[in-house]
Amino acid sequence: MATLRAPTSRAAMPTRRGRACAFKPVCHASLDRNVSSGAASLGRAVLAGVASCLVLASSANAAGLGVIAGQARVVDGDTLVINGERIRLYGVDAPESAQQCKDAKGAPYACGLVSKDALDKKIGKAPVACEVKDKDQYGRNVSVCRLGSEDLNGWLVSNGYAVSYRQYSKDYIPAEDAAHAAHKGIWAGEFQVPSEWRKQNKRGESGPVQPSVAFTPNPTAAQKSGGDPTPNCATGPAIKGNISSSGEKIYHVPGGKYYDSVRIDLKDGERFFCTESEATGAGWRKSAQ
Repeated sequence: MATLRAPTSRAAMPTRRGRACAFKPVCHASLDRNVSSGAASLGRAVLAGVASCLVLASSANAAGLGVIAGQARVVDGDTLVINGERIRLYGVDAPESAQQCKDAKGAPYACGLVSKDALDKKIGKAPVACEVKDKDQYGRNVSVCRLGSEDLNGWLVSNGYAVSYRQYSKDYIPAEDAAHAAHKGIWAGEFQVPSEWRKQNKRGESGPVQPSVAFTPNPTAAQKSGGDPTPNCATGPAIKGNISSSGEKIYHVPGGKYYDSVRIDLKDGERFFCTESEATGAGWRKSAQ
């Protein structure tokens, strides 16, 4: 094998003060290219691996936390148990089991039990598949559940057995609006938003219907004539839930700048509330004035 020999000329040799060596054997250049090529290949391999991991992670996130399937036991209007796993239906809120509402004639009824029984009857013995989206603070699997291809969460809201849980999702707002307009289920009479009912009944005790007015099916003469339609809550005049021309939901409290001039049209989905937390929970924001 040929032996590389460095030139003997001092002019060709590097000096301490020189900026570069004039002598660069060809084999070094080849080695540099090979190393560079190898490094580039390794870099591409690493990047490809990272990209694959990102794709897999993205796919896992898109798929949620898995699916729980099997025969379901209905606990209440928005809670199931499948194979020992407790499931909270995502994006909806049904009246609590101890909660009472008023029907179209003003008579109280156990709306929470009605919602539970309706869901129980709907499912029957058929298998249910629940796509887990999250875990809540109680360890429940927050899920979208389906009976075949039918979305049970949406079915509950569409039939007035639950409301859209707007604090956590906007997926079922159109279904709620349709049920509201058609006076289905709880929208046929008066009810308290379940989240507000829970706050006022922390121990889950059943009691008289709270004075919260979510919907009044028969407008009063004052409402029809354009007079002030505001009903009274136990705490005083109700909060007015107005919908602006742009579709924005704004509530006005007694004493507010526009409170007296605002008129509520129930046919357009506008509502009354007895507490601000009830209004915000239903998707309204407070007027700035």
